[in-house]
Amino acid sequence: MTENSTARARELGLDLRRSRERAKLSGRQLSERLGWTHGKLSYIENGRRPPSDLDVTAYLASCGPLVQSEYERLLELAATADSEHWVRPHGPELPTELRSLILQESNAASIMTYEPLVIPGLLQTEGYMRALFEWCSRRPANEIELRIQARLVRQELLARQRPPTCTFYLQEHALRTTMGSSQVMSEQLLHLVLATSQYRCTIRVVLDSAGPFSAWGGAFRVMDYADNQPLAYTEGVAAGMFLEKPEDIARYRDFLSRLDIAALNPGQSRAWLATLADAYDRLEAGAPCPPESAPS
Repeated sequence: MTENSTARARELGLDLRRSRERAKLSGRQLSERLGWTHGKLSYIENGRRPPSDLDVTAYLASCGPLVQSEYERLLELAATADSEHWVRPHGPELPTELRSLILQESNAASIMTYEPLVIPGLLQTEGYMRALFEWCSRRPANEIELRIQARLVRQELLARQRPPTCTFYLQEHALRTTMGSSQVMSEQLLHLVLATSQYRCTIRVVLDSAGPFSAWGGAFRVMDYADNQPLAYTEGVAAGMFLEKPEDIARYRDFLSRLDIAALNPGQSRAWLATLADAYDRLEAGAPCPPESAPS
């Protein structure tokens, strides 16, 4: 039994609990079937006690007929050793790519994000998503559509009655890089302006003149939890990585503190975004970049 759960254990516990709920079994009913104490079941489902592969097999078998693909996925997850650097590869199946991130975001109390190259997925419009996926991905159209719909559903996180406190640091370069067309970008920038009025959502613009922040590294987010240790996430071309080592978290927090000093404040950022949205709106469709009169 562990005091602090890991990202892997929480994901596995939640997936097992969903299997129980689909079988319409209470925790005590399943405990009795398995011959486990209710405490053991509760710790496994809450991610505070990593189950063995035998525990996973018994748990799923007691919930009814096994779905082979789900069984194999959860068994593989149970067999994965806990690590302070947990890599989740991108794959053709949507759950492989996004399941872990969605779970960690949905349970976070606060999320702080830095994005130097593109607008973060939680803030993208559908038009921006489509242009981005079609430009950078060679996946077939049906897989792109699947990812777009999944990202739109994921954005419901910000519309919850009590969403996590979210702070987004957006690099100027990401906002000036035209994705799709000037119309797509105008709609995207207006969407960001509206997002600044959402409950617990703050957007801070990091001007390129504020310093070479984008040279530090790629996009990342730090997620804090009410009852679990913080978690950092960074994404590459082939895989996303969760980091739980305290030294890594401290390094990202230090960078965030520097961003907090250098970035425009929320009011300045909102005005900057509105001005850039207007600049995009005045361009002919497909123009490569905003005019010099855009905010600087």
